[in-house]
Amino acid sequence: MEVLIVSKTHMKNGVCVGGLANNGRFVRLLDNHSHHQPSDSTLEVRQIYNVTFSPRSNPILPHSEDVLVQSMEYRRTLNSNTDLIEYITERGVRICNDNLEQLFQGSLKKTQNGSAYINADNIPEQSVAFWISDKNLTRTTHSEKNYYSYALGPSPFAGSISIPYVGFQPAVDQIPSGTLIRVSLARWWTPDEATTEKRCYLQLSGWYA
Repeated sequence: MEVLIVSKTHMKNGVCVGGLANNGRFVRLLDNHSHHQPSDSTLEVRQIYNVTFSPRSNPILPHSEDVLVQSMEYRRTLNSNTDLIEYITERGVRICNDNLEQLFQGSLKKTQNGSAYINADNIPEQSVAFWISDKNLTRTTHSEKNYYSYALGPSPFAGSISIPYVGFQPAVDQIPSGTLIRVSLARWWTPDEATTEKRCYLQLSGWYA
């Protein structure tokens, strides 16, 4: 099946490569042993491959996109992000054109320090989404890592959300409102010896402008 690469993000081990199949399905391209792609992967955003894959057995929601790749054959590369956006819209993929609180079926919660996450109380059907933000996202840095800040409205979402940026494209100071963005939910995680439940935290994969 034809698959367009739409994201490439840093992982502790290897890289996570997200794709959009020709039928409009989100896929996450794992190897045949359920591992992420290697750190030196040459897969890049806007490339299109003919991919033979099978769904991962017993996926742990919300990561329903996981597929195991048997073979990949390079086909072509789209010329621009404009072409990528056109490819996405032609396939009728849902794009959240609203405030951040509406992402992932309204399941996001907020920590006191401004991180967004889901827990087992409300698990969405997917772990990735395309989003057109209604506000500018402003870059901040902490411990040499990039984050994008989204100002929230009145209670219960007061203050702002700080979204870690995990993509490969160079960070910019501001992502303007109206830009198509890809966001995702990280794998289930809790700190060692933590008393909190496992959570999937919101992260920003990339944007197309």
